[in-house]
This record gives sequence, C-alpha cells and structure tokens, in this order.
Amino acid sequence: MDNILQGLAYIDFAIITCLLLFISWQDILLRVISNSSLIVLLCLIVPFIAIQQRVPNIVAALTVIIVLFPLFIYNIMGGGDIKLMAVLSLSFSWHQVADFFFIIIFLGGVVGLVGIIFFRQSVRERGIPYGVPISLAFILFNAVVFN
Repeated sequence: MDNILQGLAYIDFAIITCLLLFISWQDILLRVISNSSLIVLLCLIVPFIAIQQRVPNIVAALTVIIVLFPLFIYNIMGGGDIKLMAVLSLSFSWHQVADFFFIIIFLGGVVGLVGIIFFRQSVRERGIPYGVPISLAFILFNAVVFN
C-alpha cells in the first residue's frame, strides 16, 4: 500500500510541477497569477498533503497572508505572489516553511539579478516576476524531500 501512495504522491507532484511551470510562464508574460490557477493548485496541494498523511498547515498559510498583505497594500509585492506562497505553505511544517522562504529569497535574488542583466527594460517597467522563484523553491524543496 505504501508503494501505491508513494506513486500517487509522485504523480500529484508531477502535475503540481507542471502547473507551477505554467504559473511561472504566465507571471513572466503577463505579471499576473490568476485566481483560477491558484484554485486548481489548491485542489492539487490538498491531496498531495493527504497522500503523505499530513495535515495542511492552515496557520502558516494565514500567517503568510497577514504578514505579507502590507507589502501588497504598498505595491511592493503582487497579490498573486502572496496567495501563491500561502497555498504552497499549506504543505510545509513550521520548520519547512522557514526553509521554503529562505529558498524563495535566494532564488528571488538570482531571478532579479538575471532580470536586471538580461531584461533590464522589462524589469524596470514591470518588476520581477516573483512567481518564478516561489514556484522553483517549492519544486526544488520537494524534489530534495522526495529523494
């Protein structure tokens, strides 16, 4: 039975990865993370957590929204980015959430640096598509956890 659950977790993770790549592409092109994509992601994350016999970290997700909401109000961060982090935070324990955010910050710096070097005009006009480092952090973190 454990092999079946492990297989289902891999399949769900593969689908989540594809959706996160789509969200990243959407964020790069439009600088928008659609609510419909986030709802589909939520519908995939909950079974992903359940298959691993864990409980969604609802407190972490609400904390992300509450703490980062002022960044949205002051136009420092997009609302879609905050919602994406909240949905993905559901799948992590408290210790893992801290690691997840550290990886986001590191990858955000890399994406920002690449953006400034190669896409300076676009970054100046439209900002950094932060959905990319958020998605990559989730994918990399879970790829390491699975192996």
